[in-house]
Amino acid sequence: MFYNIIVRVLRVLVFLIFDFKVYNKENLNNTEGGLIVCGNHRSMFDPVMLAVSTKRQVHFMGKKELFESKFWGFIFRRLGAFPVDRKGVSLSAVKSSLNVLDKGGVLGIYPEGTRVKTGYDENNAKAGIALIANKANVKIMPVYLEGDYKFRGKLRLYIGKEKDYFENYSDKLNTEKYTEIGKEILKDIYNLKNVGKQ
Repeated sequence: MFYNIIVRVLRVLVFLIFDFKVYNKENLNNTEGGLIVCGNHRSMFDPVMLAVSTKRQVHFMGKKELFESKFWGFIFRRLGAFPVDRKGVSLSAVKSSLNVLDKGGVLGIYPEGTRVKTGYDENNAKAGIALIANKANVKIMPVYLEGDYKFRGKLRLYIGKEKDYFENYSDKLNTEKYTEIGKEILKDIYNLKNVGKQ
């Protein structure tokens, strides 16, 4: 209830402030069950743009510093978000992620781990998302957001199709393989930029 109210308010504000358009929103709206949505990350407002673009609730993983304030920590948790320690292995974040997915929810993650404005670099890919997806046995959906966060700035969100990144892997996966899959995910995210310009 709280999430729905906040998203409705944000949706009005987003369309008043920005020239915002979403492509292929049905790809996400028509899904059912656990799903991980991965996108490029340039601004702290990126999760807002994704949240207002779908009827499904998106549970975001956010850096733990965002939760240090009692007020904002309370708000973020009420919105279904949870903290992650980006400096090490965050077992609590993995557990929270699996809990969301096991309940059939949508998990929103930015695979580069931090905001990146320089564009695609496969070395920014992390192994964690592939690990979580494999353990939860869910598919991953890439999304790409481009544009400027300024008044009436043009923002475009391209939503890809959900994909099983493990269909070509039959053996037990290790960190190296998870990283390879992470690079594939990141490549698919940035490729949506090219699809959007066709």
